Amino acid sequence: MKELSIKFVKYSLVGCISTLIYFLSVFIFVEIFDKNPVFSSAVAFVIMTVISFFLNKRFTFGSDFSYDKLLRFLAVSAIGFTLNFGIMYLIVNVFSLHYVIGELVTTLVIPVINFILNNYWTFK
Repeated sequence: MKELSIKFVKYSLVGCISTLIYFLSVFIFVEIFDKNPVFSSAVAFVIMTVISFFLNKRFTFGSDFSYDKLLRFLAVSAIGFTLNFGIMYLIVNVFSLHYVIGELVTTLVIPVINFILNNYWTFK
């Protein structure tokens, strides 16, 4: 249980770094380049995923690189991406709420799901 707690703390730290990169990317695309918030969220998610894989692989899970792990990580990320896109679409386009509300919801839900999948499947 202690090992799992340490992994979760490390995962959370990497998540904070990745989330900061994500939010900055979304902000830049929306506010500076005047791009659609849903599109911006999708592009930022891809940027965040690449950075997150390399940080989590080494720092969180102490794992070496393998294509199997990369493919699993990408599969988990695809699940997260789909959830992210769906939640953002609903909040921005269906409920007509500000995109920041969508970002807050996705930031609370998706990391927990991703940690569970990455811990017990990707980097097992």
